[in-house]
This record gives sequence, structure tokens and C-alpha cells, in this order.
Amino acid sequence: MSTPLTERFIQQAVAERLNADHYRRRSAYVSTEVYTRLKRADVLLSFRRARSRPYVVVVEAKSRNTIHQLKLKAHPGRARWTGRLISLGLITGLSVLLGYQWYFRTLNTLVLLVLFLGGSLLATAAVTALRLRFTRAIPAIRQLGRYPANENWIAVGDDTFVREADYLTLRQQCRKHGVGLIVVDGRGRLSLRLLPRPRHVFNDYLGSYGKREDILAQIDRRPEYGPTPAERRLNRRRFGAIFLMVAGVSMLVLLVYEDRHGSVIPDPFAGGFRSPPGTSIGGATADFSAPASPEAPAPASSAGCPTVGRNEVAYIVVDALLTPAAARQRLNRLSAAGMRGHELLPAACLRDPLGNGRMVVYTGPRYDSPERARQAGETYRKLLERLGIPVLHAEAMLLGAPSAGG
Repeated sequence: MSTPLTERFIQQAVAERLNADHYRRRSAYVSTEVYTRLKRADVLLSFRRARSRPYVVVVEAKSRNTIHQLKLKAHPGRARWTGRLISLGLITGLSVLLGYQWYFRTLNTLVLLVLFLGGSLLATAAVTALRLRFTRAIPAIRQLGRYPANENWIAVGDDTFVREADYLTLRQQCRKHGVGLIVVDGRGRLSLRLLPRPRHVFNDYLGSYGKREDILAQIDRRPEYGPTPAERRLNRRRFGAIFLMVAGVSMLVLLVYEDRHGSVIPDPFAGGFRSPPGTSIGGATADFSAPASPEAPAPASSAGCPTVGRNEVAYIVVDALLTPAAARQRLNRLSAAGMRGHELLPAACLRDPLGNGRMVVYTGPRYDSPERARQAGETYRKLLERLGIPVLHAEAMLLGAPSAGG
């Protein structure tokens, strides 16, 4: 079995590699076993954050011999405050339940004070015995809180934890308190598992440590200014949150503006669909407010046959002969392609009907000679091919007189 990594080895590995691998400052002060207010920081790293702003980083190193300081233990202060709040809540609820006049007497007030003190002690004892997670803390993290620094780290060896659950608990508590986590292997290499959360970036904490002048002389040789990696990550998160907030507010403003004043972007289809420029199907187009849906009834022009005089000759350009449902779908497709003016009529209205119960989709205009109708049919066929619409019929046909409609 290999020898466990010592705390001294972890300190030296962090002191040698943390700046070189992570911060990468040309001039930085690094030292181990630095004292401040009777507290000893395992590793102290300092450099210039700005021209007159020194930056202080403190690392607390722990090994298998000090693993007890990396486990959750009861936090007396949190347990006491939890007991006081529970007792106060119970007494407040009791006072409200019995009536607000109940405690405005001297004797009742004394009873309430005794109940509060006794309840606080009992609640604190109960909370401590239950070992609730929010009333416990990791001693190493509490110890780091006593060191004045802009960033705090905990460094452990890769063989420190025997149980994976203990390591996961430490990682969770470090994330909760904004403490960075470093894992050192047997060759002294660093693995940065968590970045710390910077605090009081522009505070000068060097006054809390000895040798302030020596530290400033070291970090002022070739200073390199700029934010740390943890600061850059924090700034990216802040800017991302600001961007999302601004985008959300902008969307709400646009919705309110469109609701009150109209659309910000003009609707390209507000004026209806038009046939392409330079094309004609033999007559003027007709605009409808909305295309007919398959469930909608047929247009009024298809309710009966159009009137044709006894001595009148009327030709139409037939687009398709379909069932009523298919004919309405054909109209919708033609309208979506920008072609308007088509109409429906029963197939029985033709001089030579091609099927009972079918509907005729035709272009709309009438022609008084077969030559003009055929010419319009050829033009219409070419238009369909250019628009990529399947050609179903596109031929000229003769309308029948009402008397010949059967």
C-alpha cells in the first residue's frame, strides 16, 4: 500500500503549480504557513488585480490525517438559532390561537419568556440530535471563512477520501459556500474540480497579513492586470442573465406595442396574394378575403349553372374535374400559389358533361370563340408549369345552355 499524501506535500504542490497552471501571473507572491490574526493559512498567493488593487488567494490543504475536518459536523451557532426560531414560532402560534389579549398581562408575559427559553433549549437539543444537514458545516470551510481573501480554495489529496459520499458532500458544500476545490495526485499535479466565487474583488486584504511591503515589492516587479478565471466565469454568467432579462423584457414590450399600436414588422400577405408580374390567364383576377377550407361550403357561384343565352356561345378554361372536397382543396392550393379568380360549378353545366357529381374548377372568364379559349388554356398551362403546380386539365370547354344542362 502506498504512503498517503501528507499535508505538507499538498501545500508544496499547490504553491508550485497553482499560479503557473491557473492564474498565470508573471509576478506573484507565493508562500506557505502564513499567519494572520493568530490564524495560519496553508498557502497564500497574491498578485495585482489592477494598478492599485492587490488580489489575495488563500488555500487550505487537508490530507487523510486531517479528514475529520472535511466532514459535516454540528454547527453550534446554527443549531441555537434554529431552536430559537422554532420556539418563537410555536409561541407566536399559541398566542394567536388563544387570543392577542392573552399575553398582555405580567404573569402571562413571564410564562411566555420561560416557555421561550425552555423551548429554545429543547428545540436546540432536538435539532442537534437529529443531525439536520442545514445545522451542520464542514470545519475546514468554516476555518477558511476566517482568512481575509478574495478567493478561497480547499486542496486535498486524491487518496484523502475512502468513501465517495464524503467527497461528494465536500464538493457540494464548497459549491454552496463559493469555495474552490483542488485535488492533488501523487505526482503533484493539480486538478481543479471547482472554481471559487470571487468576493470583494477590490478590497485590499494584504493588511491582514505580515510582510505587506515585501509582498507588494514582489508583485510589483512585472505586474499583469486583469480578472481571474473565476471572475471571467462569473462575469459571463452575469452578462448571460442580463441578456436573458433584456430579451424577455423586449419581447413583452413588443407584444404590448403590437397589441396597442399594430405590428412592428408589416405583414407581407396583408394585401392578399397576386399573380406574378407579367402573367395573365385571360382575364382579371378576383381577391377573396380567405381561401375556402375543405369543411367550408362551396362558393355561391357553384350553387347552380351560370346563365347562358340561347344564341350565346361561352367557353371556359377548365383547370380540373374533381369531387367537391378535392375541388375545394385544389382552390386552396391555387390560392396559396398566388392565383386568384378561380370558380367552381357543377360538371353538369358543361355541354358535354364528363361525370355526374363532380365539380369543375375553372379560371373564371368566358370566351366567345374556341380559338381565344384554347389560347388562354395554353397560357394557363404554361403558368402552372412555371409555378410548379401539377396540370390536371387546363383545356377549353363549352358551357351549355340552361335547357341543355341535363
